[in-house]
Amino acid sequence: MREFTLQPKEEQTLKINIGEESFVIPLGGSLTRKELASLDTQEGTYSFFRKYIPKAILEQLKMDDYNQIVNIWLEETAKASGKKLGES
Repeated sequence: MREFTLQPKEEQTLKINIGEESFVIPLGGSLTRKELASLDTQEGTYSFFRKYIPKAILEQLKMDDYNQIVNIWLEETAKASGKKLGES
């Protein structure tokens, strides 16, 4: 019989600097399946980032700036896992 022991990996994160403040956001490979599934909608993605970046700061961001954060998070998630978000 084959045996496998899952060894927890160190959480992979992205550090985002906004003005004088820094925020650490876990990359996709460090999320649970449920957390990752919630990113399927714009509202789910916004709620995810609100867990790590205060609402007052997110609400002041221009859409171009917010989109940059989302895109760099997606790029870093893909780079860390070797796959695009949603690929298995």
